Amino acid sequence: MISIAVFGSSRPREGEPAYEEARALGRAIARGSGRVICGGYGGVMEAACRGAADEGGDSVGIVYEDGSPNPWVAEAIRARDLAERLRQLRDRSEAWIFLPKGLGTMLELVWIGESVVKGMVAARPLVLLGGFWRPAVEQMISEAAGPGREALIRSIRWASTPEEAAGLAFGESPKS
Repeated sequence: MISIAVFGSSRPREGEPAYEEARALGRAIARGSGRVICGGYGGVMEAACRGAADEGGDSVGIVYEDGSPNPWVAEAIRARDLAERLRQLRDRSEAWIFLPKGLGTMLELVWIGESVVKGMVAARPLVLLGGFWRPAVEQMISEAAGPGREALIRSIRWASTPEEAAGLAFGESPKS
């Protein structure tokens, strides 16, 4: 089973477009026999886990030692601090999908980009849903140097729908 990390804001609530988009993404990942890995709390994380559960799929939430995961997390893994949580999210996934918004999401995106550039982790699909992160990704690429820069560029994929994002994370070719 392929594990796909989903990153996004903790702010969206049920019924809001961003929540429903993340829920559709979780369903698409589960339909592809994938497992959602996320931060395990509310907003996009909750919606992705809920979507996976809707399809009988699996999810893992990386939460702090004293944190309570959302009700749709199938398995909670405890992390001591932010650094361990980020490493777990990065290293337990075969692909990463980023949804719009969130300061924490921006940190995660740049940190994973830097991890690829520095060779701390092998490049894998880094999928961005929608165009929200385009300026940040362009800046990230312009700041990257060395052979890792090309690995980062090759890993980036842009998706316009949750289903397309899941497909790209599973290794499907981008639509023209």
